[in-house]
Amino acid sequence: MKNLYGERDFGKLKLKNPLVLPSMVAFGFADDNGYVSERNIEHYDRISKNGAGLVIVEATCINPEGRLSIDQLAIWDDSYVEGLKRLSSVIHKNGAIAIIQLHHAGLRAKADVTETPLTSWDFEQKGRVSKGMTKDQVEKTIEDFSKAAKRAQMAGFDGVEIHGAHGYLLTQFFSKKVNARTDEYGGSHENRNRIAKKIHDEIRKETGEDFILGIRMGSNDDTIEESIERAKYLEKNGYDYLHVSTGFDNTQIEAEIPEEFPCNWIVYGGTLIKKNVEIPVIGVNKILTRKQVDYLLENQLLDLVAIGRAQLADHDFIEHMTGDGEIVTCLECSPCKWFSDGTKCPRHM
Repeated sequence: MKNLYGERDFGKLKLKNPLVLPSMVAFGFADDNGYVSERNIEHYDRISKNGAGLVIVEATCINPEGRLSIDQLAIWDDSYVEGLKRLSSVIHKNGAIAIIQLHHAGLRAKADVTETPLTSWDFEQKGRVSKGMTKDQVEKTIEDFSKAAKRAQMAGFDGVEIHGAHGYLLTQFFSKKVNARTDEYGGSHENRNRIAKKIHDEIRKETGEDFILGIRMGSNDDTIEESIERAKYLEKNGYDYLHVSTGFDNTQIEAEIPEEFPCNWIVYGGTLIKKNVEIPVIGVNKILTRKQVDYLLENQLLDLVAIGRAQLADHDFIEHMTGDGEIVTCLECSPCKWFSDGTKCPRHM
């Protein structure tokens, strides 16, 4: 068996270890125009010193109407490149591969961002009405993703991760719970995946083959069986890795989880997808202990393990886990304080 925490191949690059800092938005750090702030720089400098082989910078929006929040990092204009270059530089300085996640919230965009969010099809949820995109708007969104990826490359990132999970725009195309289109972006499984294929193809034209291109996806859009087929489709169409989380909603997959499995159904869904593809699969969600990480790696259930909240609670979590020192455990606050203001995390007060 390979060294549990040794190097891993990642596209044409090598990770120093299989541990990942997943994208987690630091709300309130960027300014209202989406520019990188000193707080963003200090945050990624500090947390990337922890030792993760791969750092995925938080969801960064490809156009103003697609923002989850008005203070979300932005990448829809060349003026953002300079600040983002500072982020990639501090991550590289600390020995990690730097990926940035590209994001469009779709119907999840908040009211202070847009009065009428765009999504795959006309949709109403909790009294909020979203409008289905025209075909031209879909094509424009695909172009926005490709231009954003080029800016990420200009900013020194090693690659991008397309956000296709957590109820955001791509899940709204993947899932029949929202997508009732009758054109080439709706209906069949292939059609509902088409937006992801076209985003991939346009990004490759902009950035070339060596630039890492991954996607975050759910294992429950709309079933685990369909998600496995989507994973195969994404692999076949050129994505370099899959980062498996939850999809349009949190409907649990129908799968019997072994009693000895130390993580939740979201992580288990990632292990099921890994069995069906050859490209690297990252598992994520409430992986908080060394016991969990070791189990997943020793049993080769995942290629890479993303440790999120545990690293927010303890910025030296990986150093403590693999070496000396006591882990400062995440208290699993509900909701997590980082959803509003990370400075109020009880582990940093």
